[in-house]
Amino acid sequence: MEDNLDIRYSKDSGVNVREVIFLSRHFASSGIPSLTLHVIGVPGESPVGETAEFGGIKGEVVPPNTRFAEWYRRMYQAGTEHGLIPEFDMTIETTHHGPSLSVPTMFIEIGSSETHWDRRDAAEAWADVISDGFGFDSDDGHVSLGDWNILSVDEKQNQKVMLGIGGGHYAPRHTDVIRKTDCWAGHQLASYALEMIRPDAEDWDPITGDLPSGQWQHSIKVALESTKHSFPGGQVIAHLDRKSFKGWQRQAIKRYCERLELPIGRTKDFQ
Repeated sequence: MEDNLDIRYSKDSGVNVREVIFLSRHFASSGIPSLTLHVIGVPGESPVGETAEFGGIKGEVVPPNTRFAEWYRRMYQAGTEHGLIPEFDMTIETTHHGPSLSVPTMFIEIGSSETHWDRRDAAEAWADVISDGFGFDSDDGHVSLGDWNILSVDEKQNQKVMLGIGGGHYAPRHTDVIRKTDCWAGHQLASYALEMIRPDAEDWDPITGDLPSGQWQHSIKVALESTKHSFPGGQVIAHLDRKSFKGWQRQAIKRYCERLELPIGRTKDFQ
């Protein structure tokens, strides 16, 4: 994938790119049909700073598109309206792959095999999301879903923005929070992006000892910074998939989040 596509397009066209949304085919070895969306970046990969295999920079993330959560909720609704559920999974994915861009970005996808990519009903569901998402059918033409920039400073201060930490690639627990609340969503970090190496000392205490080594601290830090960049003035709150971690890992993450002044919440805290 071409890195810095937004910069090249702006130079060639003279148009200021505010955001990027990729329409893409999704592939999964399971072959389970799905509609999915996700923000992008390559957290957890090393050496940090090197170009990743599928675009992007290892260890870095792209500003999350603020439409992420609201478009997921509209996607779920469209899946119901077009009779795709329960055949199709309606899910988010955790932050993964490139390209590297400087503006808020996300991918929206039809999956998970060639059998499903040409499904007209799936395409029509996404067409409805896009039309409603950009307000194409609204009376004044200016109503859109998930546009952070239309909020006032006071309104932004009351908005909850979820940063997901842990779990599998399809992040079912983070997906539930998005579906069941009206929160916004930034980066979602899968457990595989949170390499954590337990200290060797037998008397090591996860509450008072040195924090474990590994890529996990860097992943959380860059995800938080990037999410704050996309949602200035909002309340960024971490949602921890507790069951995906051992006790000592949870303690380490909680300590590091406290250091970053990043609160950890449960579903009710995103209402």
